[in-house]
Amino acid sequence: MTTEIDPALLAIYKKSDYRVHDAAAPHFVMHIDEPCEPLRTLMLRSGVHSACFVSAYNPRSEPRTEEENVRAQEFLRQDVSGLGLKFLEGVGEDPGGDCAGEPCLLVLGASRNDTESLGRRYGQNAVLWMEGDGIPKLMLLR
Repeated sequence: MTTEIDPALLAIYKKSDYRVHDAAAPHFVMHIDEPCEPLRTLMLRSGVHSACFVSAYNPRSEPRTEEENVRAQEFLRQDVSGLGLKFLEGVGEDPGGDCAGEPCLLVLGASRNDTESLGRRYGQNAVLWMEGDGIPKLMLLR
């Protein structure tokens, strides 16, 4: 697939740690294209067959103020709740420190269309998409 995303940024996405740290579930870390048993178990327990990991921070990887990012993330929470979906808090972090971590939501039960729609609505380059196998995949949106 051809993408407008800078290859260096794609490399950061691929090596990042995607942490779920919500008080409602045990903490765990996901990596792109690697099975994540805690994710699979959480999805199974929650009765969902899909999920996504999405943020509203820094659309198109263009830095915004903390105030703008916090406000956008709250709108994302409201949009997810409006879809009738449950979510857990998380963060996407570059272990090399080249990019600051960004708060994210693990949205349980999000369809592929929901995932793409949320990512595009909040101007994201990419989001993580997961099916029942518990393997996060990078969904490019540009």
